[in-house]
This record gives sequence, structure tokens and C-alpha cells, in this order.
Amino acid sequence: MPSIRKRVAVAGAAAVALTTTIAMTTAHAVTPPRAGAAGSAAAPADPTYTAAEVLAGVKKNSTAANQVNTKPHINTMTRAMNVNVYQVASGVYAYTSSMAIDDDGSDPDPDPDHQGDTTWHDSNGKALAAHHVPFYVLGDDCWDRKTPCPHFFYKEHGMSGRQFALMFYNGKVIGSIFGDTQTANNQTTSDNDSRELGEASVKAAQLLGIPSSGTTGGVDNGVTVVMFSGPSWVVNGTNANLNANAQALVQKALDTLGAAMAGTNPPPSGTLFEAESGTLSAGGTFDSNHTGFTGTGFANPANAVGAYVDIPVTADTAGTRTLTFRYSDGTTAARPATISVNGTSHGTLNFPTTANWDTWANVSITVPLKAGANTIRIAGNSAVGDANIDSVTLSP
Repeated sequence: MPSIRKRVAVAGAAAVALTTTIAMTTAHAVTPPRAGAAGSAAAPADPTYTAAEVLAGVKKNSTAANQVNTKPHINTMTRAMNVNVYQVASGVYAYTSSMAIDDDGSDPDPDPDHQGDTTWHDSNGKALAAHHVPFYVLGDDCWDRKTPCPHFFYKEHGMSGRQFALMFYNGKVIGSIFGDTQTANNQTTSDNDSRELGEASVKAAQLLGIPSSGTTGGVDNGVTVVMFSGPSWVVNGTNANLNANAQALVQKALDTLGAAMAGTNPPPSGTLFEAESGTLSAGGTFDSNHTGFTGTGFANPANAVGAYVDIPVTADTAGTRTLTFRYSDGTTAARPATISVNGTSHGTLNFPTTANWDTWANVSITVPLKAGANTIRIAGNSAVGDANIDSVTLSP
């Protein structure tokens, strides 16, 4: 996490071993294809998606309705406040910005801002090696000291250290992990703070063909980072193999995200609780007039601020769990909702639009549960109320 200084992009490209080429000229669609409503017989099993298709879908879904932050982030290289984060699919967040070069970690480096440690470590507890591990950098805390954070804050979105991401630049895609954080806002000696986006390790730059010097490298814009939240997307390994482990997940991530953006999301694995087992506030109904739902129907809460559905869930033991809501929103605007557990609010979760009311998607949030019975409330934050809620799945 070096302090900010002017970096000059140098012509030329570094070696790009272990990098998947996007093949922009041969992609046969510019948005995720093969789509049909959930359950459509025309949708093939386990489709394979190209990086070009997925990147096009990410750009298509990076709309104001899907924007997570309410205040713009600072582009690390240019200092312009013009970087936004979008929820492009269930539990998947994307931004496009610069790449400044982070050389922190266990590898020695002549950069005067080099620090020997990183915020996150490998599976053996060793500081990550910026010259060996492709990692990206996020804000250390919520600079604004508000909940939910007006800037994208990873702790509010089911993310932790070594969280997997796809990184796209200039016809290439690589796998990367969350490895370091920007300097906290109470450390006033640095120009960096948690509002910034656009920094990644030496290795990430090398794989993408970006000049990788910590003092003169980097690029001002055009790098798209797509972050996958949840414990199943945390990459394990050591400095010796974290790069290989991250690259091994690239095609899986492309296929998972491609299918999600095409609207073919099934419920995730875990213990499923149907929304129709719950209760609705006044004016809401349990319906079955749209296809693709599980169980006997879905919850259609009233169109009003605060309209809610309460869903009972049972946890074997107390602890932090991921709740994944299967929903549809066939309108043109996302429907944010407050998620409460046993009467305590745990922040706002965005429910982005889906292709239509017969298309279902998943969004997730991590919350504490008590052992035994719990009540999950999804309460709409706008005059149109909640999205249609099919179910909630409980997973570790």
C-alpha cells in the first residue's frame, strides 16, 4: 500500500504466462448468450462462456440501477473521483479503474514505499509476495463511518482475504485474489485512503501486460476487476502456488458468472427455506403466476416503503452464516431492501433487475444467527417495495 505518487505508464508488455486470452474477434456474442428463463428447455447444460462474452455482460450490467456505492471512488492513478462499483450478478461486484502497482509483501523491492507485510497472508500465515501472487487492493475500512458505507466496503459484501476476482485488460483475463488494503483513514501520512480503487500487485500487472514497476509502472484506466464474494471463492495456498490456484479458477468463474447473467441461476447449495413458509406485511401476497420458482410459489410483498416478508430459518449452531435470497425483479430499477435478523438490522442489500419476472437471480449477505429458530425480514426501502422473493438458502 504505497503512498500516492505520479506513475508513468511505460510502453511495452511483460510476459503473460498463465493468462487466458479473451479472443475478442472470435466471440459470437457481446452479451451472455444461451439465455432463457430458468427451466427453459432451450438452455444447454453447463454452458462454457468466453471471457469476451462475460466482460460484455459485466459492462451491460454496470448500470445505475446496479450501482453499490452512493459516493464515487477515487481513481488511484488519475485522482479523479469517477470509479463506481456495480453488483453485476448475485454476490459478484465489478469496477473499472486504473492499475497502480503494489509491491508490498515478502519479496524485496527497491521501491522506497515497499512494505514487508500485506494485510492478508497465504495459508501458512506468510505475507503475500507481490512479485509472485496476483492480488488486488481494496479500502481498509469505511472512510465515511456510516452503515451501510457510501463507498464499496468489502466487509459488507461477504468478502475476506484471498477473495477471488477476475481481472480484464486489453484482451486478457487472469485470476487474482484480495491481498492488501489501502491505508486506513486515520493514517494521515499517506495520500491513500479507503475511498480509492485501482491498485494491484506486480504479478497481476505482469500477467496483464501492464508495466509493473512500483515507481514508473501502471496504467491510468481500463482494468476491470470482477470480485466473487462468499467463502466458496476464497483461494487457499502458499506464495509458491497461489498464482496457479487462482488461474485454475478462471474458467469456472467465467462459466458461473456467464450463467448467472444469462438468468439461469438455480438456488445455491445449502439449506433452503421457502418464502411461502413465512408471513407478509399488509397488502402482500404469495403467488405462483410466474415460472421458475421452487416450492409452491413465491412472496410478492406490497408496493410500499417498509413492506416486508418474514422467513423463518433454522440454524444448527450459533454463528455467522451466508443468507442467499433467490428473487426476481422484472422492472427497470433495482429494489434495495433492509435485511434484519430477529429484529436487528444488518444493512441494505441490493436486488438488481432481472430479465423479466420469470427469471431468477441470487444475492447474498453474511449475518449472525442464533442456534435454533431465526426470523429473516426483507423490507423494501422504496415505494415499490421488495422484489419477488422465492427462497432463502442458509450456507456456512
